[in-house]
Amino acid sequence: MRMHEATTMEQERSPRHFSPTIGLAGFGVLLGWHFLILYFSFPTTADVFPSEFALIRQIVLNLSLCIFFGLFGYLMSNLPQRDSIPSHTLSFSAMGVGTVGSIALVAGSALGVIWSVLAVVLIGASEAILMLFWLRFYTETAENYSGKNLGLSAVLASLICFFTYHLTVEVSAIVLIALPLASGTLLVCTTRDIPLRKNDPLGLGSGIPDWDSARKPYWKTTAQLMTMSLFFGAVQGCSSPERTLMPAADPITILGAGLAGIVLLVIYARARALPNLGMVISVSLMMYVAGIMLLSFYEPILAQLAAFLIMTGFIFYFILTLIFIIDLCRTFNLNATIAFGKNQAFEYSMFAVGIIAGQALWAQFGDTHILPFAISCLSVFALFAITVFLTTDRPPWEAAYYKPKHPVAEEIEAEAAEVIDAEDVIHVLSVRYALTPREIEVFELLSRGRNAEFIQKALVISNHTVKTHIYNIYKKMDVHSLQDLLDILDAEEERNRENQPSGTTIEIVNEP
Repeated sequence: MRMHEATTMEQERSPRHFSPTIGLAGFGVLLGWHFLILYFSFPTTADVFPSEFALIRQIVLNLSLCIFFGLFGYLMSNLPQRDSIPSHTLSFSAMGVGTVGSIALVAGSALGVIWSVLAVVLIGASEAILMLFWLRFYTETAENYSGKNLGLSAVLASLICFFTYHLTVEVSAIVLIALPLASGTLLVCTTRDIPLRKNDPLGLGSGIPDWDSARKPYWKTTAQLMTMSLFFGAVQGCSSPERTLMPAADPITILGAGLAGIVLLVIYARARALPNLGMVISVSLMMYVAGIMLLSFYEPILAQLAAFLIMTGFIFYFILTLIFIIDLCRTFNLNATIAFGKNQAFEYSMFAVGIIAGQALWAQFGDTHILPFAISCLSVFALFAITVFLTTDRPPWEAAYYKPKHPVAEEIEAEAAEVIDAEDVIHVLSVRYALTPREIEVFELLSRGRNAEFIQKALVISNHTVKTHIYNIYKKMDVHSLQDLLDILDAEEERNRENQPSGTTIEIVNEP
């Protein structure tokens, strides 16, 4: 029976989930679109709008993202309980709104400043929906899967911006308009089987429904991201038509995002299990702080180096924060859209506040040489304080650190010789191979000889998600087929039978 099911499984395995990179490149396209809207002034509007419009555009976009992330995160998580509700309608709507907004921004010289501001608001609404859908999809993937593709997204986004900067006016305008269409199309094609459900859980029983335990690490990391965003926005706001404190629009600066993405991509590609990101966290904070401190000097080369370091350090932390919340959503069965919506809303609100505060300080004290030094000292002090008081002993995005240990695992460690039944053998192997809560559910069904179609219906998840979990289970257990997996299970059961202590002799006494 098991051999027959193994053959069936091998026939059903699709190559699609073994090479998902092309489909998931859509998140990188979305980030590239975001960078272009924030940092690049297209020549079609440069001769008409005042130079301050680039600053206004950043403030409006960040405020729009703050509002729409919070709004859509709440609304999408409270949809009626119907598994048949498709996400395509919202995805196509977001694509359309984003395309209209991009066209309006490109044609801003004819429409005027007010219409261009409205265009940025539309872009913010579109980007919030698309990003929430992309991040919601990443919660359905395995840890290394999401980590590698988020790193790849940062690389792709930086390359899009870098090369668009060197294109002609007409071609760069076409690129800007095409990016939301490309991201939305890849989103629909990649996530076509994922339904929207009330409260947006990760299926039934995918983790430990314990927000109280998740609240502390979630808010600690969000608070540190907010602090970095606040001062990142502040140094961007210190600008005027004559000079700027941080040349964020410099194409070399954007390549810092690519460097961060390459490092994370390599780390996750080489790791078989969850990598320890403690060193990456420390390096990202050091680069960010070093860049902030270099802003105190007015040399052009140092300003470019400072902008590069700040961008690299921030993108490191931004992606690591997304990975951390993905892990928390899996571990604690959190509401994915609310978790991401709040985190991103607070981040972009701090960006907007920082830009406004930086512009106000620059207008008042721009000619004072002590201003960059004061901003550097304040940001370093704030990051130091929040790191000391709000960061745990271990890197906060090691979600397994916060996950309560399974009682069976504790029992195995304390009493290795105790007899365990077939169900506990599954938990032994799950602990040994570091399977996630969702992977354990899939593993249990595989151990019974169930195929992908049965697992899909039983766990109420997409076929693509099932195959992704199966692929990651095979990879962690170093097997290539269901039969290999069942052989490991049989061997473990046999080992436990051999180690079982001899039964106690029960003496029966007949009473008179």
